[in-house]
Amino acid sequence: MKTKNIFTKGFLLASVFALSGCSSFLDEKNWSSQSAEEYYATAEGYESLINGAYSTLKSVYNTTNYFLLTQLGTDLGTQNDGTATNALNQYTVDYANDNGTVYNQWKVLYESLKNVNAAIGRATTVATKDQDIFDGIDKEVLAQRVAEAKFLRALYLFEIVKNWGQAPLILEEPTSPSTTSQLNSGSDFYRQILADLQDVIDSSLPVKQTSANYGRVSKAAAKHLRSLVYLTRGYQSYAEADDFKKAYDDAVDVIKNSGHTLLDDYAMVHRQANEENNEIIFSLNFSAGAGWNNNIQTEFYLFVYREGWTDLGFSSIYCNDYASVMPTKYSYLLFDWKKDRRTEVTFMSPLNGDPATSIDGRAYGRNWFESTNGVNVAKGDTVIYFPVPGESGYKQYTDAEKAAANNRGRFFYNYPKGSYADAGNDDYYKTGYQSFNAKSRVWLPVWKFKDCNTRYNSSGTVENGTRDIYLFRLAETYLIAAEAAVKMGDNSNALYYINQIRKRAVNNAPEGGLQEYTGTVTLDNVLDERALELYGEVPRWNDLQRTGKLAERVLKYNWDVTNITGGLIQTQLSEATFKSKYALRPIPVTWLNTLSNGQELGNNPGWE
Repeated sequence: MKTKNIFTKGFLLASVFALSGCSSFLDEKNWSSQSAEEYYATAEGYESLINGAYSTLKSVYNTTNYFLLTQLGTDLGTQNDGTATNALNQYTVDYANDNGTVYNQWKVLYESLKNVNAAIGRATTVATKDQDIFDGIDKEVLAQRVAEAKFLRALYLFEIVKNWGQAPLILEEPTSPSTTSQLNSGSDFYRQILADLQDVIDSSLPVKQTSANYGRVSKAAAKHLRSLVYLTRGYQSYAEADDFKKAYDDAVDVIKNSGHTLLDDYAMVHRQANEENNEIIFSLNFSAGAGWNNNIQTEFYLFVYREGWTDLGFSSIYCNDYASVMPTKYSYLLFDWKKDRRTEVTFMSPLNGDPATSIDGRAYGRNWFESTNGVNVAKGDTVIYFPVPGESGYKQYTDAEKAAANNRGRFFYNYPKGSYADAGNDDYYKTGYQSFNAKSRVWLPVWKFKDCNTRYNSSGTVENGTRDIYLFRLAETYLIAAEAAVKMGDNSNALYYINQIRKRAVNNAPEGGLQEYTGTVTLDNVLDERALELYGEVPRWNDLQRTGKLAERVLKYNWDVTNITGGLIQTQLSEATFKSKYALRPIPVTWLNTLSNGQELGNNPGWE
């Protein structure tokens, strides 16, 4: 028996049209002259329902909740404020089943699932061309739209099961309120996900979408997702014996037969003017159209530059900042500034300061912040400077040199050095250092998500974000193949697929000589390569959770977890508590409290 949701159909219809907008194939329609039932039975109405289903991708992936849950508390992402603990970063005692960030993500996933289920369920009521020549839909188009909706359902179910392990498995549009629910097992979820993806792969969708339908689901997207699904299930207690083999086979099939290819230059993968490129398998589309110009990814990984220096203020040069997550020291030390092209693309750098090479086609990504107020430093001149190992004349500045620069209204922050095991003396990890802001650190921002069209918005959220969010790209497919090969004990193919990504990273790097992997490839090698290639693009928390490496790598590489507040408030994370508690998110007690049988359902282990 499937669980009913407490949301009603009326709320569903309102939410679908609230999300509708216009981006490539997405258009909002006026249907005020018809009832909802009549409208959705027409070709135009059903297309709007599918468009609404696609729109839910924004609610799931274009949010600060998703960013926090996927990047914070990992080996790569830590907190910006070093003066107080953060439950999601440090796994402290106040990380509990009432966590608001966890609940908000749970809620949007189920709201999105509700809309997708409506698109699937209502397909049987849609008139086809042979039934209504004027308002009917072509049968093949209808079948393709259902396949697209099933892909989205599989994607959302996968998000739910990998984070919570057990949850309500809802497969139908709600028709009445319900205050009871049940928790279906992870194995139930995976069976449904794989069934939906098989339907997509068996459909008449193209292997690779045409440029006119860029952003729609393809068979390649379904196979990429299925490879990740098999890979993830392969680590579970209920895994099937051939899960890793199936993950490998699907990934290799996408690599060899989908028509998608790796670009020669990593910079061109992320250059905004080239965002619709052959490496992108599936993305969340944005555009200049109203309702579709709200990508907020551009404000991530940017410290609070607006508060702390006389000569820096609100500006559309740098736009809004959301500094709740910053790179760990391990992240900075992992990147090679001279031999790996990905470094100068990922961060503020001389490359990103040249409009001819920068990812956003502007000069503002250079590794310094310019004066916007012109009080002590002329507008356009340097206020904050981040020397980086990849630039000519790179050096570490002494305290005396920094003090002298301060007297001229300029502030230098040295690049981290030494061991990742101690960040206490690094400029980036000193809260309030050379700044009026006692709650923020100052650190080299990640720049590869920047958007040349964004504008500063005084309400707090950046506006006019038009660049796409990459959800699947072929470089990840290679690394899925490598990880699956590691788990199968097939070292030859693990080496081959991980080194294909490594080889591309050398192209156009300042220097040659980036070493390829040799010997036995390990999960740590794969995780490091995923960090370099996919920094901030994929859910790092889930990478560590999937591989069972979360406690090991967080405690080893995220210095803040054990050192903020001088260790007075200690982390609860350990190898033992990862297995007994932190491997899954808590089922939100806020949701459980809305149910008459919420107490009977209980919670995930350790979260009761």
